[in-house]
Amino acid sequence: MGERTEWTARGGRTVEVDYPAPARTVVLTVTVDRLEEITVLAGGADGTELHRGKGAWSVLVPPARQEELRRITVTGPRRWQLRLHDPAEAAELTGRVTGGGPRVLVHPGGTVLVDVTHRSSAKDAQLFRLVRPTADGDREVLATGDRVGKLYGSDNWTLLLEGPQLLVVEQGEEWSLTGRPADLPPSTDTVRHGIGDRREVFAWPDGTGPALLEVETADGVLLGLEDHAGRRLAFVHVMAENGVQRVLVRADPDRRALGPFRAEVTRGRRAWRLELLPVEEARELVGRADGTGHDVLAYTGPPAVLRAWSLADKASSVTVEAGGRRIATRYGSPEEWGGAIPVGGPPEPDEPEQVRVESRGRWRLEVVPLAAVPVFDGRLAGLGAEVVRWAGPPGRLTVRTGRWHGGLAEATVLDERLNPLGATSTFGRRRHVPVELPSGCLVAVQTWGLKGRWRLAVR
Repeated sequence: MGERTEWTARGGRTVEVDYPAPARTVVLTVTVDRLEEITVLAGGADGTELHRGKGAWSVLVPPARQEELRRITVTGPRRWQLRLHDPAEAAELTGRVTGGGPRVLVHPGGTVLVDVTHRSSAKDAQLFRLVRPTADGDREVLATGDRVGKLYGSDNWTLLLEGPQLLVVEQGEEWSLTGRPADLPPSTDTVRHGIGDRREVFAWPDGTGPALLEVETADGVLLGLEDHAGRRLAFVHVMAENGVQRVLVRADPDRRALGPFRAEVTRGRRAWRLELLPVEEARELVGRADGTGHDVLAYTGPPAVLRAWSLADKASSVTVEAGGRRIATRYGSPEEWGGAIPVGGPPEPDEPEQVRVESRGRWRLEVVPLAAVPVFDGRLAGLGAEVVRWAGPPGRLTVRTGRWHGGLAEATVLDERLNPLGATSTFGRRRHVPVELPSGCLVAVQTWGLKGRWRLAVR
């Protein structure tokens, strides 16, 4: 740029930035050693906070903001460095670009895949962060990692870039970005195709309740969902060998009113597809259902009991959730028993109830009528979640866990419509408080803990 572009200062000091003349848009970066926490202020030590976080930071500074960002203060690190970068002098990302430390790059346009690699030889953890400046003066983080070079060697990401854009490497020891052609079907409002790490924004489908997100991936990805306020809706590992899978996107009118929700795909290097579907497209659960990986089913039958098994060929857990209750198998042998929970009861009678399954392998669900629920008329011991029927005279119920097995347990008394009549537990306000148990009522036991062993006693 011809003018001064670098300043170094100690923590808490203020730098007076000399922006270039004639005035033009520049990128300002702040870097520190390793992973130190920093706070960036504009206007001096008592000025406006611009950023608080770990490691580096950057901002696109148009001429209209240069007076506002004339005096920059960074607190936290012992030493920090400020640099100005001219986008007009940035290297084009048309092949392979390598470097160390902060740098500004330009993607000239088109749709490309970018393979990102960060290598470190340091004994201490070194930060790498690649961002994209946004129109509102903020920045979107595209790739970041802080692994120790001596232990891990390198971090790798694959990104999909569409259209002209500015990229900023805020910090990194030894990095490379390599662009290559992308061959993907076109995306739509409800179907998104991508490769590598990417964040997609979806508008809610018609209706007032939840939705389904169908996922298909060539090599396995991590999928995180969050609402417009940033609250997490789901986070799952989608494995390629399990084929097409579905995830429930929880919603209610208030959550929908906040705005669209976000889906973030990470740790994938090959192609993937996301498709937003109405919840009415969930497959119906009737009798027995087998599946693989993540899925959402709809139960529309009468009150019943839902049982779950893991059918995986190797150690794999299965988690099933319905009506606010949850059961899970441990990582163990194939056909491991997962437990039983009530299904088809309140609060929305005659409305489909979503049954959410999370697994890395094969599983089986089975709906059992209430008439086939096991009965007991005295003390009863069990393991994990279960539903049983009391065949003795009216009494008072308590639940205990094994002394040496730990964990927590709760027993809820239910009528034939699965309405709760009372509960007792091994924790909280209901700890060891007996609950009335009428003759013929159901008892749903739920446990938390590694062993999940419990005992019921009626007096």
